[in-house]
Amino acid sequence: MRFIKTLIILFTLLLNVQLLKAQGTSQFQVNYTPSLPLGDVADYTGNFSFRGVNIAYEYHITEYLGLGITTGINTYYEDIKGVENVKVDIDGKIVTLSGKRYNYTNSVPILATANYYLSPEGQLRPYVGLGIGGYYVMKWTEIGQYQVRDNGFQFGLAPRVGVLQPLAYGLDLHLAAQYNAGFGEDPFSSVDFMVGFAWKF
Repeated sequence: MRFIKTLIILFTLLLNVQLLKAQGTSQFQVNYTPSLPLGDVADYTGNFSFRGVNIAYEYHITEYLGLGITTGINTYYEDIKGVENVKVDIDGKIVTLSGKRYNYTNSVPILATANYYLSPEGQLRPYVGLGIGGYYVMKWTEIGQYQVRDNGFQFGLAPRVGVLQPLAYGLDLHLAAQYNAGFGEDPFSSVDFMVGFAWKF
């Protein structure tokens, strides 16, 4: 709850900065985000994911610095070969489930972001950035008709490198790579590869 309050305060401050800095510009992004799972996520759902989307809003307080907020979703999936026997705790009782097993992981980031543009006026506009916030991670296993879930929220950091290439007035092509690092008992980690568009207004 404290984390959600912090995000609300950050977002409110961002809106206030926008009102105070009339000379700034805003940017809205939509990105396709294929993703490579790492660490515990790769152990559970090891396949490269082609199912991901990201949206972001950013306000440029200077030509070099933009502050914003981003969210999205990435889904990971693995089909475990053969028949599995898995012991699970159901209502305090240890039960052995047998059958075809499918593992799933879904991640929803909620991040406040800061991006620093190295060459804001160039034809190519490279930048480095950092997201601070968290990830709501949904993990579940399906065996036959049974489903075992483990959902939770993790504090996280997301360093990013990217570049914007102008296509038309107010429209840029966006390319970026972002490392996601969640911190918890079962930490979430991945690398997102972003391809999308950014609109200035």
